[in-house]
Amino acid sequence: MQETPHYSGRVVIVFVDDFDPSTTAALRYARSLRPKTLRAVHFGIDSQQAERLRAAWQPDCGVPLEFVDCPGRRLTRCAADLVRHEAESQGAQVTVILPGRSFSPLLGRLLHGRTAGKIAAVVSRVPNTAVTIIPPPKIASEPSRSGR
Repeated sequence: MQETPHYSGRVVIVFVDDFDPSTTAALRYARSLRPKTLRAVHFGIDSQQAERLRAAWQPDCGVPLEFVDCPGRRLTRCAADLVRHEAESQGAQVTVILPGRSFSPLLGRLLHGRTAGKIAAVVSRVPNTAVTIIPPPKIASEPSRSGR
């Protein structure tokens, strides 16, 4: 019989690229998990985007935003290293939350190359880690897919 793992607590990390409704939804979901530790992390691969994010981040959202340098723009490796370090040093179950984005299929491929999926695939291989991609929130002006 396999022994059930015992974790010292749950650590939730929200990877942040922009401060928008998708990020707000991801943070709301992260809080609902009632983690021992909640982190919002931005990987620095574009200094101009990092400065825009720093200016837009709302201090009243209750989670400080951490900026992590990402040498060589190797985002998936930086993400996996951060999560691995957290899981090993805390002895915790780590849950990574990725805010979903909605783009037209062509624009999404050109701009983002399925980055969330790539990060999820790599990070989910880290022991004691789960990854969740939160779908983007519907905007009231979007027509219903069912035509109702």
